[in-house]
Amino acid sequence: MIRSDMKSQPKETDVTELDPHVEFQSHLRYAGLNLNELTTQQETYVLARVGGMNIVASARAAGYSERSAYDIEKRPAVAKAIDYFREQNREEVRFELADAHWMYLKAYNSSANATEMKNTTDSLVKLHGLSKEETKPLVNIQINGSKQLERMTDEELLEIAGKTIDHLEPKAD
Repeated sequence: MIRSDMKSQPKETDVTELDPHVEFQSHLRYAGLNLNELTTQQETYVLARVGGMNIVASARAAGYSERSAYDIEKRPAVAKAIDYFREQNREEVRFELADAHWMYLKAYNSSANATEMKNTTDSLVKLHGLSKEETKPLVNIQINGSKQLERMTDEELLEIAGKTIDHLEPKAD
């Protein structure tokens, strides 16, 4: 027999609603503030600022006038709360070699043709440092005018182009 005076246990699907004011207050000691150090209006302002609103819009949302908007932000307790909640909301972005490798493999598997597969493979090779970068020698040529080029011999022009006179001679096979 079940007794009717027994209380039923809460189910896992039951959601306990937490008053936003109570939740805000629960963070204050971690922010270095005392309980009830901020008014409810200031709490609303802090949450609006941390939520992405600018100073004037946050002031309006909290019921302040536009003239007092910048004064609110200067209050030490408000500034401290904003700093704390911003730090709590900040996500650290981590992108590592394994992430890049996985993304390249996914791109390779999604390739529509051989060219895309080749380009993905080239990118993977570079990512893991398996290829040596080709270093082409840099040539610094100072030409001040077309007359300077006209006065040069064929050998000098070929030298500038990185070729020799042998390049112009046909070779017999």
